[in-house]
Amino acid sequence: MYLEPIQEVLTKENKTKPTLIQKSTYEAITSGASVVGLAKTGTGKTLAYGLPVIERISEIGGLAIILEPTTELAVQTRDALLAYVKAMGLKVLALVGAGNRKRQLERLRKEKPQILVCTPGRFFDFLSDNRIKVDQITSLVIDEADDILEFAKVDMLSSLGQNLEPQAQILLFGASESTITRNCEELFAHIFLLIDVRPDQKSNVKHGFLQVSNQYKMQFLQRLTKLDNFKGILFFDSTETEMKFARIFAHSKTKFSVLSSQANKQERERIMSQFKAGKSKLLFATDLAARGLDIPDVTYVINFEIPSEVNTYMHRSGRTGRMNKEGQVITLGDDHDFRDLRKLLADSYQIERVYFAGYHLTNERPKKAKNDDSSSQKQIVTKPEAKHKKKRWRNKKNKGYHPHKRRKEGK
Repeated sequence: MYLEPIQEVLTKENKTKPTLIQKSTYEAITSGASVVGLAKTGTGKTLAYGLPVIERISEIGGLAIILEPTTELAVQTRDALLAYVKAMGLKVLALVGAGNRKRQLERLRKEKPQILVCTPGRFFDFLSDNRIKVDQITSLVIDEADDILEFAKVDMLSSLGQNLEPQAQILLFGASESTITRNCEELFAHIFLLIDVRPDQKSNVKHGFLQVSNQYKMQFLQRLTKLDNFKGILFFDSTETEMKFARIFAHSKTKFSVLSSQANKQERERIMSQFKAGKSKLLFATDLAARGLDIPDVTYVINFEIPSEVNTYMHRSGRTGRMNKEGQVITLGDDHDFRDLRKLLADSYQIERVYFAGYHLTNERPKKAKNDDSSSQKQIVTKPEAKHKKKRWRNKKNKGYHPHKRRKEGK
């Protein structure tokens, strides 16, 4: 399917079998069509748009722009494509807001890369400064299209798409439909081909609910980390809740890491490398901090509280079971939370209660020990009343000094 240089890299990385989204979008992208590609998280979307774009750029020239919501995603995408870009004799550069602007500008001018992976802020900064020219763009990729509006204004993206050259293509990839994907033809003045493979994608991820009150969540989490093959991400709705619970959990003997959007770039890289290397088995994170991260072999995703939106739950779930591996999503809460979660996800996921069973989880409710009430009552009725034994203390009298006796003897 792919050109020989790319196929050789795929063979080295043991990725010889394309995923469903990769097979379904390849011909459309290489032929220059604008595409909306929808696939479940962790099913190879990066290579689905990345590899055909690399091949197309090597054939027709021009510039490929890949927009990512966050710095971590941009760097991750650049790293994922780097070997394939080099194999085709091209260059790739990440332009992110967290990086040094002057240094990025120098590399852009000297290296003249054909593929740029950018965060929206830095991209529009360089575009307005005429460092990136619209007429050179032949492929515009908006990754995580369902979330990009949190980081870029829709009118700026719309204006960009409408000002591209006629032969340029626009690729919108995501895990769910959004304002951009639904209104793409109106926004970008392009005709799009919709390729949605989600209904045909199988998942090996189970979704469970573990009933626990807030005061016992710490103990339950400690027990979860002792399950077989545990490597998990604990999601919080806010950084404030995350840091508050981290201070409490620090008193436990469980080793964990905290991925916060407030941490600097070096600190985040250190935390991620430790977690990936297995030096800590539990990672605390918020949705913003962990969005789109590709961390291998995560076996559990845990929701500290129920998420407020289906999209949030879906993206969290996507951190486990990647590339058809097995995974489990566990939500913590009480009876009311269970009802609310099932109502929220009624059309998307089947949620079942789970219970601890040794070093794994089960859907079977543990059996309670039966009390023989009749026998206990019988014992209570027939139990003889204890008799009061008088003057037992006389047998245990102190045989030593007795003042009254000595006084009597002295008379």
